[in-house]
Amino acid sequence: MNALVYRGLLLFFKNKQAVIGSFIGALIMIVLYVFLLGDSLVNSLSVLSQPKLVVDTWMLAGVIGIASASSTLGSVSLMIRDKERNVYTDFMISPISKSKIMLGYFFSTFLISLLVTLAVIVIAEIYIVMLSKGELLTLPQVGLLFLVSLLTVFCSSAFMFFIASFFRRIDTFSTMTSVIGPLIGFLTGCYVPIGSLPDMAQTVVQYFPLTSGVVLIRRILTENVFTAADEPAMATIKEELGIVMNGQNDILLPILILLVSSCIFLALALWNVKRVEIKR
Repeated sequence: MNALVYRGLLLFFKNKQAVIGSFIGALIMIVLYVFLLGDSLVNSLSVLSQPKLVVDTWMLAGVIGIASASSTLGSVSLMIRDKERNVYTDFMISPISKSKIMLGYFFSTFLISLLVTLAVIVIAEIYIVMLSKGELLTLPQVGLLFLVSLLTVFCSSAFMFFIASFFRRIDTFSTMTSVIGPLIGFLTGCYVPIGSLPDMAQTVVQYFPLTSGVVLIRRILTENVFTAADEPAMATIKEELGIVMNGQNDILLPILILLVSSCIFLALALWNVKRVEIKR
C-alpha cells in the first residue's frame, strides 16, 4: 500500500498539467471576486468598519475550500487512467487485498490534496497580512485551521474517490469533473454568498457535507476581522456570507459531519469497487 501511495504522489507531481489543474477552481474563485463580485460585496458590507478585509478573508476561505476539492479531482484521475491502461487490473490480481490497493489510491489522493491545500493556506495568509493588512493568525487558530483543513480534504477525497469508483474511462471522468468542480463551488457557497441563494438552494448547501468544512475555514480566517463596532450587523452578515450556519457557532457538529460523511463515502467506494470486481 505504501508503494502505491508513493507512486501516486510521484506520478501526480511529475504531471504539470495535473498540478496546474488542481488550482483551476481556486483561480476561478479569484477571477469571480476580482472582476464580478468583489466591489458589489464590499459595497453591500459598507456598515462594517473593514468591509474590504472581511470580503478578502471570505474569498480566500472559499479559495482554500475549492482547492481542497478541485485538487482531489486531478489526483483521483490516476486510478481511472490505470483502469483504462489495465494497470489497475494487474494490481487487482496480485496477492495484495483489494481493500489495501484501493486505500493506496485513496491515501495518495488525500496526501496530494492536503499538500496543495496547505500551499494555498500559506499563500492566503500571506495575502491577508501583506496585501489586505489583516492580522496574522494566532498559533491556536493555525492549529485549528490545519485540523479543519485536514478533515475537509479527507471528506473531499472520500467523496471524489466514491465518484471515481464508477468510472473506467478518463475521457468520461474528465467530462464529469468539468461539471462537478464548479458545482461544488456553488454547493459550498464559495462562488456566491449563501444568503443570496434561494431558500431551496440554501437548504441543499447546508446539508452538503463539504459545506461544513468551508464554513469552519471561513470562521477561522474571519475571526480577527470583525470589530466591536460591527456587533449590531455581525450576526446577519455572518449568516449571509456563510460564516455561520443556522446561527450555530459550535465547531463540534461540523467536525462530526465531516468525519461521519468521510467514513460513509469511503466505505461506499470500497464496497462499490468490490461489487464491480466480483461481477467481472
